[in-house]
Amino acid sequence: MYLQNRNTKSIYSSIDKRILLFSFNDFINKIVKGKCCFICGAEPNSKEFNNEHIIPKWILKSYGNQNSFMILPNHSEIKNNKYLIPCCKDCNSELGIILENPMSSLLQKNYDEVCKELESDKSLYLKIYHWASLIFFKTHLKDAALLKDRDIRKGSGTIGDDFSWQGLFGIHNLLRHHHTGAKISDNAYGTVLLFESLVEQESETFDYLDNLNSQIVMIQVGKIVIFVVLNDCQACISFYETFLNKITGSLNSIQIRELFARLRYINDNLKYRPRFFTQFKFNKHKILARRPKKLELYKGEQEKSSLFKLMRFYIGDIMPDKLPNKEKLLNDLEQGKAQYIFDENFNFFQYKPYRNS
Repeated sequence: MYLQNRNTKSIYSSIDKRILLFSFNDFINKIVKGKCCFICGAEPNSKEFNNEHIIPKWILKSYGNQNSFMILPNHSEIKNNKYLIPCCKDCNSELGIILENPMSSLLQKNYDEVCKELESDKSLYLKIYHWASLIFFKTHLKDAALLKDRDIRKGSGTIGDDFSWQGLFGIHNLLRHHHTGAKISDNAYGTVLLFESLVEQESETFDYLDNLNSQIVMIQVGKIVIFVVLNDCQACISFYETFLNKITGSLNSIQIRELFARLRYINDNLKYRPRFFTQFKFNKHKILARRPKKLELYKGEQEKSSLFKLMRFYIGDIMPDKLPNKEKLLNDLEQGKAQYIFDENFNFFQYKPYRNS
């Protein structure tokens, strides 16, 4: 049985009083503006807190160091050991058991081993989706507490002040399903892609890239790179199936950025978007989606974003400033005259890996 709070409109379990669905106002007041546990909603003084690392500790241990940092939307930096959000000890432990331990075990294997596990257990794709949703949400929830300008005298407010929180509200409902017991329908999950990443330097690396409004995530852990589109109900796979099947090798950093741009382009330009909703019926709690009957993209002047401008933006961001002919390379990208995943014959272009001489 379920109960609804008359004041907050949040829905609770009648058995143990867990919050099963935060109302939007409750989500803003408790999770975004408050310092409550982002999973269960507990207030700081009500139980023990130990807070949650936004970038999982096992990643920092394997691929970072005490000086590793994240670059924020305002282009400032924050050390990963201070990159935390409020979380109670119980929920933190629960996340470790349900998500972080299995993901650590999976992603520290080599690419072929990971592929074999995914082939034998398709539910691992849903685990990856859940994990990526969690990191995406934590990253932007933290923005609600970070100043736009670190000079407090300027009174610029927080990075999150400019957000429309509706999209993150939906992600928050979904990522809590392990805590609430909600059943997520198969068609509500988004695109999940996994490739091998090319070794480009002596030590293996971690990298993270997302876009808040498009709800796309890229996570590189060593030689594994993951792309997740959180809100497309797998539309990107439908549009790009042939393209993706022709990627037959490991992706370098520029190819990773190109694929991110391509996925964002598809998701931004979906003419008819899926609709998500929560259902409480017959003592069952479900998160469901209605996919559009027809998949179409905005084209021409109707486009919400340009593929070639996105490619220039994401690839240009990692091009060295002193690269010869950098401006020409960027202009070629913007004009659709260059790509890096495939050659002129639409065959996958395999770059050479790093070699330690």
